[in-house]
Amino acid sequence: MDFTDPHLLRPWVLWLIAPAIAVTFGLLRFGAHRRLGALSRFISERMLARAGRNDSTSRRVTKEVMICLAALLIGVALAGPRWGVEVSQATSQAEDVVFVLDTSRSMLVKDMRPSRLERAKSSISSFVRRKGTGSVGLVAFSGQAFLQCPLTRDYDSFFRTLTETDTRSIPVSGTDIARALEEAEGAFAANRNRKLVILLTDGEDLEAGGVEAAGKLKRKGLVVHTVGVGTPTGGQITVVGPTGLPDALRDAEGNAVTSRLDEATLTKVSAASGGRYVRLGQAGEGMEALRLAIQAGTDSANSTRRGVPREDVFVIAALLLLVIETLISTRRTQ
Repeated sequence: MDFTDPHLLRPWVLWLIAPAIAVTFGLLRFGAHRRLGALSRFISERMLARAGRNDSTSRRVTKEVMICLAALLIGVALAGPRWGVEVSQATSQAEDVVFVLDTSRSMLVKDMRPSRLERAKSSISSFVRRKGTGSVGLVAFSGQAFLQCPLTRDYDSFFRTLTETDTRSIPVSGTDIARALEEAEGAFAANRNRKLVILLTDGEDLEAGGVEAAGKLKRKGLVVHTVGVGTPTGGQITVVGPTGLPDALRDAEGNAVTSRLDEATLTKVSAASGGRYVRLGQAGEGMEALRLAIQAGTDSANSTRRGVPREDVFVIAALLLLVIETLISTRRTQ
């Protein structure tokens, strides 16, 4: 059996197991006490003591422990255990694509004309027009993330939302790629379409959680492609200064802040989910190359890799424990 990549689909369920076992054990003890009380009302104390001598305390405790272990195994099954990897070939040519667009202030850098953000928006618009089929959605992010446009086939509505998206769309400063990917995951519908996330950013993951988040999406069958917006040499971030005129963004020491394209981070994020990294390029050629690769099915292995469900292992073990428990008698062997 392949034990690669063990994880839980719903790890929060584990927090409920201990209280559930405690309640189960309490009910078993309460039931035993009720039975003893019911017997005491019908037979004398001497007969009750004689009956107690024929009852094995150790066997009764063993039965109760087996029931509690069965409850534990069922709890683990509910948490969605996964290990091993199954690969299934894509059966549909339709793709649902969620674009995740960085709207932090570093996207105002003009190492791409007219700016990183405007160049990224233009490339998204071109991608959707040439794609022509399937649903598209938009997530904007900086220090937080928000679904600007749910998955839709109404491209005009999508384009209007894209046009209105800018650095004021998310009021919290920063760059949190992990939060953005989590928001994108929630945008997808439960269907058999291939699900793609296209992340457009300069790669400055200030919260440093993007790679881990992309790995989680891979386990759920989602592919993350990353598009590097900017240049390795970078440029200064221009904002409106106190005088109302454009000025360079400065750090606490008064030095102008320079933002550079972080290709290493973006490569790791895409690799973690089985996707591809491309640099956008001044004419958006990287985005076009990615579109063609997706259309041809060569952007990844054209397959879905996800953890193998293992709930049955724990359910079968729990049922065996319950069956064995019913076969154990609490009467002492004469």
